Parts: sequence; structure tokens; C-alpha cells
Amino acid sequence: MFMTKKVWLTLFLALGFTLGSYACTNYIITKGASVDGSVMISYSADSHVLYGELYHWDAAIWPAGSMLDVYEWDTGEYLGKIEQAPQTYNVIGNMNEYQVSIGETT
Repeated sequence: MFMTKKVWLTLFLALGFTLGSYACTNYIITKGASVDGSVMISYSADSHVLYGELYHWDAAIWPAGSMLDVYEWDTGEYLGKIEQAPQTYNVIGNMNEYQVSIGETT
């Protein structure tokens, strides 16, 4: 009887903690883990209020003193300006033309 209560309590607590989480799904596969040596990265914001978008930025050489507007990702709120990098690369999603990618997990 005690063991049954313990199992139910554990199950209840485990489910309770997962219901309110705002997690993201990430897959990171190294060249040693893939059959053909490919490196793969995937990111998904697991939220009903965030929808996937595929952004594109062209490569560019920027004049000295160029500034970049910064916005909060989720709300679009304007946060200010930062100095632009002298050279930027062609980017689709979070990967540039040299297959350098940025990912994050929560």
C-alpha cells in the first residue's frame, strides 16, 4: 500500500512540474553521431504563442559608425541601438553561409 502511494505521488509531482514549463525542443547532432558525418542543429520554441519564422539577412560591408536597431524578440519592443559589425554574412535562420550556427536551449 505504501509503495502504491509513493508511485502515485511521484507520478503526480512529475506531471505537475511539466505542465507549467516553457521549454524548447533542441536536437544537436555531431559529425560523430551521424551516419554521413553531417552536423545538424534544430530548434523549436514549444509555445502556442510563438510561431516559427525563417529570417534572411544579406551579406554586407558596413560603413564605420553604422548602427543596428535592437528589438526584444518576443514583444518587438525597441531596446536601442548597437554598433554594427564591419562585415556581416548571408544568414538564413541562425546559420550563415559558412554553416556557422547559433543555438540555445532552456
